[in-house]
Parts: sequence; C-alpha cells; structure tokens
Amino acid sequence: MRNGLDISGASELVHEIGDKPAEAVIDFHASAVPGLSGAEVSIRTAHHGTQRMARSFRIPFTQDSARRLGGLSSYEAAVAALGACVLITHVHGYSARGVTITSLRVTVTAAVEVDAHGRWTGGETALHDLRYLVEADCDGSADSVREVSRFVTCFSPNHRAFLDEGSYRLAAVAVRPDGTPDAAELDRADPAPAGANGTRLELTAELTWEYGVQATATTTFAPGGELCRERPALVVDQSKQMLGLDRGPNPQELLLAAVSADLTHQVRALAARRGIPLDGVEVESSGRLDIRGMLNVSADIPARFHNLRFAVRAETEAPLADLTGLVREAASRNVVLATLVRANSVRVDLRSPAGPLDGFTSDAGQVTEFLAEVARKQAATAAGNALTGRR
Repeated sequence: MRNGLDISGASELVHEIGDKPAEAVIDFHASAVPGLSGAEVSIRTAHHGTQRMARSFRIPFTQDSARRLGGLSSYEAAVAALGACVLITHVHGYSARGVTITSLRVTVTAAVEVDAHGRWTGGETALHDLRYLVEADCDGSADSVREVSRFVTCFSPNHRAFLDEGSYRLAAVAVRPDGTPDAAELDRADPAPAGANGTRLELTAELTWEYGVQATATTTFAPGGELCRERPALVVDQSKQMLGLDRGPNPQELLLAAVSADLTHQVRALAARRGIPLDGVEVESSGRLDIRGMLNVSADIPARFHNLRFAVRAETEAPLADLTGLVREAASRNVVLATLVRANSVRVDLRSPAGPLDGFTSDAGQVTEFLAEVARKQAATAAGNALTGRR
C-alpha cells in the first residue's frame, strides 16, 4: 500500500488489460430528472469490461441561477469534476514513483458570463480563465513534483476532455401515450450566439485529498466578485474495481451529472416558454474511459473521457420535431458542452510548504512536447537495457 492505494492491485489491473484489452474500457452512466429546486441526478451502474460496477449515488442540482440555497449548480459540478480528476491522477502519479503524500490539495478557478437569471450568455467564451493551484506536501523532490504535474496534464481524463477539441452525440425520444418511443439522433449543436453583456461569475472548487483516490470537494461562486454561497463538501471517490472505496461519484460521473442537470433545466424552461407540453422528462447520459489511454499504453487510444452521449426522453403528444428543436437548443445553451467542443488551455501553478515551485500553461503544445520527451526517455531506457543485455 502507498498513499492508500493497493499498488499490487494496480499492477494486476495493468497486466489484465494488457492480456484482455476489452477489460480496459469503462462505460459510465447517469440520468437526470426534474427535482424540487432544479434536477436530481442518479449515478447508474457502470460497465468495466465484462464486469458490472454498482454505482448508486444521487446528487441534487439547483438551476444555474446562482441561488444562495439549494443543491449544486452545473457550473460548480464541472469545475469540481476537473479538480477531482486532476487530484486523483496526481495520487496515481506520486504512488507509481514511490512518493508518499502527506497532504494534497487542488484548487480550480474558472469564470463564466451569466445573465440576470444566472444562465450562460452564450458566445465564444464558455468556461474560461481556468487555473489550477496544486499544493503538495510529500517526500518527493521538487523535480518529481514538477514531472508528476506535467504527466497529469497529459493523462488526467477530464483535464484532457477540457483541453482537447471534442464532440458528443445527442438524441431526442418522444414517448407517446401508448408507450411507443419516437426517436431521432441529432447532430452536435453549435454554441448559442452571445447575448447581452452579462455578469462575470467566479467559480472555485477546492479538492482535498483524504485517502487513496477519495477526495472532498467544496465549491463556491461569486457573482460580480461578491461571495454568494459556499456549498457543503461533496465526496468524490472511485469504485472498488478502480482502487476506491465506493463512497461517492467519480470525476467522470460528476462531469456527466453537470451536463445532464443543465440539459434538464434548459429543456423544461424552453418547453414552458413555447407552450410545448412535456411530462416525465429524463436525460440519460453516458461516457467512456479507456484505461489504456490514461496509462499511455498506446498513443492511438484517447486519454480523455470520450464517447459522450446525451438522450432526452419525454412523454409528449407534440411532434417529434418540436422535441428535437428543444433538445438542440438546450444543448447549444449548455456551457459545459460549449467548453468541451473547443480546445482550451489551463494555467497550472505548483506549490509546496516551502513556497511556489513552478508554473506553466497546459495546452495542446505542452502535451505534445511532454509526450515527445517521455517517448525519448523510454527509447533511451530500452536502448540501454538492450545494450546491457548484450554484454
């Protein structure tokens, strides 16, 4: 054990996926339905290769109106999902290098422009000004801390989903009175055009390492620079198959929840404004993680969280075209989806108890450069081993 991780278990997992690549693929699922103050998201059973992973968590969401009371907003969940994934990948990186952690904290800050109702104003700037502050107290050298953080920016699945230009799939399902589904697959929606000038909403998620791959996330938002609310801590954890303790949703599930909750809010609000009757609204979401990409087994396998799909199901007698229009527009107004479909950059600052260590910008160029450096080191090591073997 190191840092609460079963190192032998991790080694067995790596060997297993080497022999059986299908076991490296994990499909996560969530569903959102209307709740008392917005939406309620249920984390569903995941599939890890041929195994089913029981996942049963519920997260109450408030509408993105920056209410002082209520559940989590999708904005807060998105930055928490980023920070949690970055933190957990740091834990794996330190543990693989034999570094013992005393404490680890990742603070994510971001901004979004919102209207008077707290809704994203649209346009080219979705979530922006993303920054990570990584504070590590460990027995590793300063160079090892720097190397781990650069490794994380290449292989943290949620970070890469935000960093890379991505995509997603949409579906609309109208359930008729006799129970018959009327479905349509939709193209990805372009982000909504920019509206009137909005207010800058400052978002903060503070992730604190607890044990193994478990962390607590505390989120705050500050419209116009005035602190509005600090939400009680949310536990983020992995399944037991992923070396966790099953005490909370994992970062990928939290990201799905953020998108699904917002789609639920938007579809209902748009339907009400247009007089389209909808009952039993539910947003089903899924996404895929391939551990081989996360572990740099093959450059052809994406490290990022991918294969994102969102299906909006509703009981209605309205024409299917009406529902597809609502779904497409709701997706175009979803700030997380608008962020995921473009390439982004993140400022990363590192700190130890002795003070600042380093700072760099994580973007596509930084990832390419670091991966090339890793490949050169691996090639040099392989050549050295071959030479030693010949002697």
